[in-house]
Amino acid sequence: MVLTIIGVVTGGVLLSFGLLGSDRRLTDEADRLTALLGLAADRAELEVRDHGLRVQPDGYEFLVWDARRREWQPARDDALRARRWPSGLGAELRIDGRPIVLPKRRDPSAPPQLGVDARGEFNAFELRLRREGDPLTEIIRPASTGGLERAQERR
Repeated sequence: MVLTIIGVVTGGVLLSFGLLGSDRRLTDEADRLTALLGLAADRAELEVRDHGLRVQPDGYEFLVWDARRREWQPARDDALRARRWPSGLGAELRIDGRPIVLPKRRDPSAPPQLGVDARGEFNAFELRLRREGDPLTEIIRPASTGGLERAQERR
């Protein structure tokens, strides 16, 4: 009986720390970002103007093209507000299969790396989310049939 209780408690502790199965916070962040990218695509199509995502080492920010000023502006929609990566989480970005070096510091004047045109279509990208020391990688990329697709990879 004592061994059964110790086994159940140990299993619960391991699951709560994410040592068994997937990292829930990593998966949640990938879910959130996928949904927000979908929202940005919908907004781009409805507003008939380009949207973009600027990925930075500490987080990400959605931008909207201002045709009158001819520059990218931060999205004013609260749903598309700037966000920080959860602690220990980082991103890698590839555009057209080439790795993109993210800036060392937040640069508010930098253009977005990911684009969503006014038709709601994404440029060719692959965004990889990973937690330091975890073999699981969450991958977000445009689907060939439109929209986005998700994948997981273990190293």
